[in-house]
Amino acid sequence: MIVRDIISIALRGLRSHKLRSGLTMLGLIIGVAAVILLTSLGQGLTASVNAAVEPIANSITIVPKVSPIPGGPSAKPLTDDDMAAIAKLPLVADMVPSVTGSTVGAAGQVSKAVTASTPGAQYLSGSVTGTSFNYLSAQQKKLAYGSFFTEAQDKSGAKVAVLGPLVATALYGPSPQAAIGRTLRLDHALFKVIGVMQSYGAASDNVIIMPVKAARSGVFGNGIGGNELSSLTVKATSTAQVAAAKAQIIEVLREQHHITNPDFDDFQAQDLGSRLATFTGLIQLITGAVPAVAAVSLLVGGIGVLNIMLVSVTDRTREIGTRKAIGASDSAILSQFVLEAITLAGLGGLIGVGLSVGLIVALKEVLASLGAGGGFLSSFSPVLSITPIAVAFGISVAIGLLAGGYPAWRAARLEPIEALRFE
Repeated sequence: MIVRDIISIALRGLRSHKLRSGLTMLGLIIGVAAVILLTSLGQGLTASVNAAVEPIANSITIVPKVSPIPGGPSAKPLTDDDMAAIAKLPLVADMVPSVTGSTVGAAGQVSKAVTASTPGAQYLSGSVTGTSFNYLSAQQKKLAYGSFFTEAQDKSGAKVAVLGPLVATALYGPSPQAAIGRTLRLDHALFKVIGVMQSYGAASDNVIIMPVKAARSGVFGNGIGGNELSSLTVKATSTAQVAAAKAQIIEVLREQHHITNPDFDDFQAQDLGSRLATFTGLIQLITGAVPAVAAVSLLVGGIGVLNIMLVSVTDRTREIGTRKAIGASDSAILSQFVLEAITLAGLGGLIGVGLSVGLIVALKEVLASLGAGGGFLSSFSPVLSITPIAVAFGISVAIGLLAGGYPAWRAARLEPIEALRFE
């Protein structure tokens, strides 16, 4: 009997028992679709995280800290001099200083006599960040409206401000765009609002960003030292040079602060790689484990194929006896039932592949529309690749081969006389 005839007989058997065959294939369909879909989502999550991390993977953040050793030398703050020394290092491509604090802001040119209890006065307690003109590129953040301050405004300490969306709506009404061009009063200084940031969460949205010089002179006064920095973000020349650049930075800061014992370091340098190591490991664990759990459905489907093939052998015992009585060999009987099992599993696998591909394409469209406004969904999309499809379908066919092997072996071993007597 040729393969085409055997497959034809197998398909005829499936059509004659549609419900039983459909329920048998259901486990394989769900298993194959789940493995492909979850693998696609995992790969999409990994790609999205990598895409978000890559632009800032060469960043090194430096913050001051107090020596953990009692009786150690007094800690020195980060200063403009430290920044100037770091800027000379060959592995440093760019730097973004930061001076932070809090203040109370008011909308409009409010006189000193007006207080928070005055009717109509709009006040908000917010966080102020004094930084440089390259803040957006270094922090990978974007504006929703207006513009950021320029290098010239940065150097001159222009009284301009960029607001977080929470500050903008609290002071100027429900439309953040309405804040552009308006006057903002911080303590005794007046600032012109030139931009509004995109939303990045409550903590980031309640912020007022301005040039370092403007923050020092107009907001903090003597509250923060004239040349002190709250933090410093350094960009290495490349991701591969982050470790070497970090080592150079630590060495320079120890020289600047006259530190000979590393235990007395009054600063902390962290690169993004070390901070994301745990998170990356968790992502890899999830993307690897979830498809493995979904593969249990394939095992369940294989048990279903085994069951249906055992029932098929029992139901067709007289047919097997008749075929063997007229000369069918054991190998012909064996190949028939093995191919029937493979056909059943392969058909279920194909349906599962089609179902998963359709769901992934539909999910891509839904996520694209949901992420049109920005945020995480704007960069997240399932990754449809041939490898999980081929692997899932191959496992499905292999399950058919293994599950059909034992029933086929039983059918091939039947004696013609005993099979013809079977009731």
